[in-house]
Parts: sequence; C-alpha cells; structure tokens
Amino acid sequence: MKQKFSICDSIMTPAQMQPCTPELLNAVFDNQQVINACREIATRHQEMLEGKLTRVAFKKVKTTLKEDHLPVICFHATFTDGYRHNETAVPSGLSIYDVDEMQEDPRAYYESKVRGREEELGICLAHISPSTEGIRLVFVMPEGMSLAEAQQWMADQLHDETYDGSVKDMARCSFGVCRDYILYYNEEKLFAEREVNVPENPVTIVTKDNAFVAPLLPPTTDETFEDNFNGILYPQIVKQMEELLGGVPAQGARNNFIFAMACNMRYVCNDNPHWIAQVMPRYGEEEAKFQSTVRSACNRPQTKTVPEMVTRALEQARKQQQVEEAVEASGIHASQPPKMPEKLTKFMQLITKNVPEHLRPAVAMSVFPALGAHCKGVNFRYVDNVLVEPSFMNVLVAEMSSGKSCVNEPINAIMADIKERDAQSRKLMKEYKEQYDACPSNEQKPERPKDMVIQWVKSDMTPAAFVQRMADADGRFLYSRMDEIGLLNQLKTNGKGNNVTEIIRVAYDCGDYGQERVGVQSVCEDIEVRWNWNASTTPGKCRRFFSDSMLDGTLSRITFATICTEEDRLPVYGIYDEKYGKQVQTFVQKLNDAKGIIISKDAGALARLMIEENSRFSALTDDDTYRELSYRATLSAFKRGMVLYLLNGKKWTQEIEDFVRWSYQYDMWCKMWIFGEKMRHAMELDKAVLVPGRRNLMEYLQDTFTIADLNTVRRAQGMKGDGAALLRKWLSRGYCTFDPATQQYTKSPQFLEKHQKAA
Repeated sequence: MKQKFSICDSIMTPAQMQPCTPELLNAVFDNQQVINACREIATRHQEMLEGKLTRVAFKKVKTTLKEDHLPVICFHATFTDGYRHNETAVPSGLSIYDVDEMQEDPRAYYESKVRGREEELGICLAHISPSTEGIRLVFVMPEGMSLAEAQQWMADQLHDETYDGSVKDMARCSFGVCRDYILYYNEEKLFAEREVNVPENPVTIVTKDNAFVAPLLPPTTDETFEDNFNGILYPQIVKQMEELLGGVPAQGARNNFIFAMACNMRYVCNDNPHWIAQVMPRYGEEEAKFQSTVRSACNRPQTKTVPEMVTRALEQARKQQQVEEAVEASGIHASQPPKMPEKLTKFMQLITKNVPEHLRPAVAMSVFPALGAHCKGVNFRYVDNVLVEPSFMNVLVAEMSSGKSCVNEPINAIMADIKERDAQSRKLMKEYKEQYDACPSNEQKPERPKDMVIQWVKSDMTPAAFVQRMADADGRFLYSRMDEIGLLNQLKTNGKGNNVTEIIRVAYDCGDYGQERVGVQSVCEDIEVRWNWNASTTPGKCRRFFSDSMLDGTLSRITFATICTEEDRLPVYGIYDEKYGKQVQTFVQKLNDAKGIIISKDAGALARLMIEENSRFSALTDDDTYRELSYRATLSAFKRGMVLYLLNGKKWTQEIEDFVRWSYQYDMWCKMWIFGEKMRHAMELDKAVLVPGRRNLMEYLQDTFTIADLNTVRRAQGMKGDGAALLRKWLSRGYCTFDPATQQYTKSPQFLEKHQKAA
C-alpha cells in the first residue's frame, strides 16, 4: 500500500493538510515567494553575523518570515481528517533528522558526513534549513523503529554525539525551502510505495520548544469559539498562566500541570472542554490522555468566584499584550525602517523626485541641515514654551557602495545661493589677506571687512577659525558636509581634537561658545554656536565613532538615516539642471524671508500628542533606551515640521503631519538599529555602579513564599521585571519546591541546611 506524506500552504492553517505529490513539492522548491523568503532570512542571518542584528531579533524576523511565506511539509504522515495532529495520523514510513544552529557550514557537514552514503542511510532528500544554520535529512525509517529510535539511529550512523534526540510527534512538520538549498533529492525514492509497520508503543521525547507548537484539538461540535477573552488573546493568557504555575512542565509532571491549567482556564473558556482543548498546548502529552485530563478538570466542582491566579494571569496577559501591540505599532523592531508617506508636500516631492524610490527617505531626512542654514533670526516655540532654532545634524548610515552620495545634488541645489555668496566673501577675504601681508607696519594694515559671511565651511578648522566664522555669520548657521563621519574630528574645538561631540551638543542647543586671548591679532569672541552639518558612514564605523558617547546626549541630538535595497542594479538619477535649481530656490527663498518667532498651533498639538504617545510606549515597554532617545527625537521631528510649514507658505497640511510622524519613527528605528543594544548595555553598566553588591535574595524571604513576595524583594533591590525565570532556576536546582494548590514556594531542606537565613 502506498503511504504518502502531507503538505500545507502555511503553518497557520493546520486543518488543510493534503497528500503531497511530486508536482506539489517541486512547485514549493521553485515558488518565487519561497525563494524571496529564503533570501530575506539569509540576508538577516548575515546581518546577525556582522553584528548588525542580535540573535533574538534574527530569530523573531526568521519566525515571522517562515510563518508568513513558507509552506509546511509533514514527512512523517498524512491525516485522515486534514488536521495536523497525532490522533488521525497515517505514518508515511519517513523520518527526518534535523540539526539547527550548527557551528559549521551545513554544506561542509553534508560533504564530510553524508555525501556518498545516501543509499546506505536511506536518504531521499537533504537540504539546508531556512535559517541557513542547519541541515535536514529526510530518510526511510528502518523497519520496526519509532520516530525517536529512527532519529537516534541516524545520529549514531553519523557519529553525531551532540544530537539531543528531541524527536517531535507524528504531526511535526518542516518548512519548505527553495531549490538552491537542496543538497540531494531522489524523487523516485521519496515518493516510492512502502509498507509501514509502526511499533505499538512508539517513543516520543518531548522538549520545551515542542510543547508550544503542539497542534490544537479541533472542536468536536459545530460551535465556534472566540480567540480572546475580553480582548485578551488566549495565547497570552496561557503564557501567563504557565508562568504562575511554575513554567512548562518536565516529563513526568505533565498530567498534574495540564489538570491545574485546565481548572483555571475553565473560568475564561465558559467551562467548555472543547474550548479549553482548542486554546491549550499539549505539552507532549498523548492526545487521549490530554482530553481525559481536561474533561476531568471540567467535571470538578467550580467555585463561584474567580480564583486569584486567574485574575493575576488576566492582568499580566493584558499588560503584556499592550506592550507587544505597542512595540508592533511602533515598528521599532521591524526588519525594515518605516515606509515614507506616499503623499508629500510640494517641496518634498521636488527634492526627492530625481532619485530612485529606495533612496528617497535618505534624501528627505538629509536635506534639513541645509534648509536650516537658510534661517536667520527664526525661532519656533515648542510645547514647553522654550524657543528653539532650526539646528539639524544628520548622519547617513549605510553599507559601502549603497548610494550614499544621492544626497549631494539635492543639498547642492538647496545651498546654491549660499555657495554663490560665499564665493564672493572668499574673494574679498583673499584680497584682504594680500593687502594685509603687503603692508610693512601695523599702522598701515587695513581693517578686516565686516561683511565677509562664509556659511559653507570645511570641518578642518582651528578654534580661532571656527569662532571667527561664527562671529562673521552674524546669527546665521554655518554648514558643513562630510563624506565620512571621522572628518568631524578635524574640528579641533579645544586645540586638541577628538572631543567634537561636545561642540555637537552645544550646536544643537545653539549654546554659548568662544575664546579669550591676550594677543592683539588673536580672535576674542563670545558667540552662540549655530552649525548644521551632514555626514555619512557605514554602520560599523558609526558605532565605533560614537562608542564613547552612548549616554552623554550626543546621539539623541543627531538625526540618522539609512539606505535599504535588495537590488544590485545601478540606480538611475534624474537631471539636476538649471531649471531644477531655480525651482528649489523658489522654495528656499521662503526660508530666507522668514523672521522672528514662528508659531503653529497644529505643530504644537501634534508634538504634545507624540510626547504623550511616546511616554505611554516607553512606560509599557519599560525601555529606558527608547525613552532617552525619544525626547529630542520628538523635538527634531517638530522642527522638521516647522521648516516644512515655512516652505509651504505657513500652511499646515496633513502631508506635513504625516511626514513629521514618519520622520520621528524613521529616526528612532535607525537609532535603535545602530545603537540600541550598545546603549542598553551602557545604561546597565551605569546603573550597576549605583547598586551595591547584592545578597542572596532567598535571605529576604520567609521559608514559604509566593512569586509576589519575591517580586517585592526584587523591586526593593532595584531590579526590574518579575522573578518567574529566577524561580524556574531555583526549582531546577532544588533550592525550593512548588505547590500548585497553594501557589506557594517552600525552601528545600537541602537549601536551608547550606544557606541559613541571615540574622
């Protein structure tokens, strides 16, 4: 009898498994959606290896891409009712040997251990896993073996001592991959007819990971169930209930755990065993035994009042769901920065029209330092009634040869009038120096002209030159553009260099600066620093340049941009001709004409709303890094909105509001991507200095205690989060025991013997 395996379009539709055919399987290998998903995962994996992405973030991105775009194949079995669960599984006679997060290259592993032994090992299919870190072998099970025994047999044949034997059940499925990942494929053997003899008592070794992906029991009635309880999704409730019950159970403790869980879930599932079975994982328990345990829990007398544990689980689940929803809405952990609004102001349409679409966000964010340089005597009133000026500093962070020079021509078009005036001033300066050097005595030397305004300056300046240029500007902004972030260190603001971050912080706030000298010819000025600039660099160089400035406020004052593209094609630009330059200057003239205090009630209302939203998000996520960066990022977004307000003839529009919101989210995404982990680490170290050496937390607890007692102690010690993970560690090490009935932990005799409570 021909036994088949099964296939489904997505892991999110476990009720649509169908027998697999060669045509269906080959269609998966060549599916463009599968190819694109595999490429995306491979790209994110490379970013993780290069330190641009944490492993946690990579896993999250990988999981999302697999669940959203990859079909699943269950090589173990087909299912008589189309549901992927053990109860109706018909074994195929195939098993899989799956190794992930390998230390060596999967292709090298296959070449050294498997190549040439396919017939001996019964291998039908071998491919690299979607993560690119593992390998999967599909093979014919030796006769009379269970899944566990077959996989262990393969591990023995390959002399793989590190294989953990974590055999999943018959319903365990695998994500499909593209054809480029296939190392070996014997289609005839994979789909061959074979007799299947399954042992009466198959061995199933369950791991913690397997417990969460166990298939759900389909309802046995026509009744449909809600996926939430009062707006709280059931997976969140289950997760919090697990934590309160001491964590996912180990083998041997599953039945009692499932019973306790079901007893509590009755209160949020209308006391319906089918509903409970649909929302609860199996934790590796056999299906029949699982159902029997759930039914027993529902037959137990139920109290009229909701147990405290259920109330606590619902409260914690609601909070956690709010956090996850806030994080998802912010897009702060997305694999790509937020997309720029489709509808833009007329100026933004003009300034970005000559670059390809993937470069437009970088141009849109990078032109503001040049725009701000045209504002003299312009102040914006912020929500705290403080007057702020259009000070902007932008760093474009992207890989080499990614097109970072795309911002140059738009900036040149904006700065054309300033560059023309600078040329006249530089000519006048040259003539003055020649006359000065030609005079033999100080009495005959000419006075320095008063109208030599030079705004576009180089970064390579002495303190005297910087102060003199600022004094000559008479309230205007100086501007610099650097092709590499390291050139900032050329500005030797104290004669020694390498402390440019100090002047950056002063420049953002338009603060006081100057120098005092006793020499007659020396520059002695007291000025307000107005200096806007653009720089570009690669991610690694950017992190190194600002490595000592994680907590001094420098990063929050700078706006960051990046370039994201998966295309290798040469970008094609539009023409920056005289007509284009005149169109840009028509807008720029509005900035030149602006004077005094500019107020927009709409901009102020938006800023207040964004501050409130950001504060709520920071509180929900308890993310100090995001909180610290958000304050000035909101102010910078407000200032960008005010500049667009001036460019639009002092008319506030929905396009401006959408751009302000996007520019804030985009800036924050870039900052968290580049510096998030480094800043968190720096903040933890900074706080650790203030916390004295901690004592054994159990010393502060009674011999019998609850998780609430532990959390109270943790807060008193300045620790964040709850102690669920710590309790699991204590339980695993035998420091304490847990009583599900009373929800209390008791210190073990062994612990008390070795660690008597301190006086």
